[in-house]
Amino acid sequence: MNYKGDLSPAIQPRFARPGGNLFVRYNPGRAVSFKFNLLGGKVFAEDRQSDDPFLIARNRSFDAAIFEFSPQFEYNFLNYRDEKTRQNWTPYVLFGAALFTYSGEDNTRRDFKGTQFAIPFGLGIKYVLGGNWNLGLEFGARKTFTDTLDGLGGPLVNNRLLNGNPDSKDMYIYTGLTISYTFYRVLCPEFY
Repeated sequence: MNYKGDLSPAIQPRFARPGGNLFVRYNPGRAVSFKFNLLGGKVFAEDRQSDDPFLIARNRSFDAAIFEFSPQFEYNFLNYRDEKTRQNWTPYVLFGAALFTYSGEDNTRRDFKGTQFAIPFGLGIKYVLGGNWNLGLEFGARKTFTDTLDGLGGPLVNNRLLNGNPDSKDMYIYTGLTISYTFYRVLCPEFY
C-alpha cells in the first residue's frame, strides 16, 4: 500500500508498506466481473525524505492503518477463460465504491482516526495458470474525500507548518499480486 497527500505529493515507492486483500469475484459473463473486497494495510510518509525545503522544515511523519470494504466492477477487454478461442488472459479496468476506516499517529504523538467513503479505480491483468487457478496483477488507487488521512488537515491554524493543503484530498494506493480459484456451476439437464 502507498499514500499520496500532504506529506508525499507524489507516489513514492520508498513509502510502500505491506497490505492484504481478500475478495470474491462473480463473473456473469466473459466481459464483466463484480468483485467484493476486504482490504487492510498500512500507509506511511515523512517530510524529511523530501527535496522541498518547506516540507523538510515542517518535519512531519505519520503511520496509519487502513481497513476497507469495497464492491467493484471490472471490465475485461478480452473474452477471459473462453474455451473456443483459448483466451487465457485479459487486461481489465476497475471502479467501484469503498467504505474505509483509518487510525494512526503522527510524530507529534497525536492520534487521529476516521471513517470515510472513497472511489476505487485502477487496472490489472488476469492470467489462467491452469485448471481453475488464476494469477493477477492489479494497481488500484482510492480517491478519498478527506484531507486527514495523514493527520494534517482539518481547521487551519496560525502555524503554516502544522497545516495541510485544504484544496488537495489524500489518496491511498494498493498494488497487489493475486491468486484466485474459479468455481463453476455445472447445470444438469432436467428430464420431464
